[in-house]
Amino acid sequence: MRQSKVYLTEEDQSLLLHVLFQQKYASEVLACELADIESGLKAADAAHYTRVTDLFHRLRDADQ
Repeated sequence: MRQSKVYLTEEDQSLLLHVLFQQKYASEVLACELADIESGLKAADAAHYTRVTDLFHRLRDADQ
């Protein structure tokens, strides 16, 4: 599947983040990222993996 780059303005980025958080999808996106890294579908260095894991846990804990 070919991925194309999409340019998002700062307003677009802000709106997207707002919707992701409002719908509680942000932690789901992070969970998918972690699953892809852990299963070897996506390469990531240790720093990226740690940052994603930490953010996932912070969002999950905030939802409880």
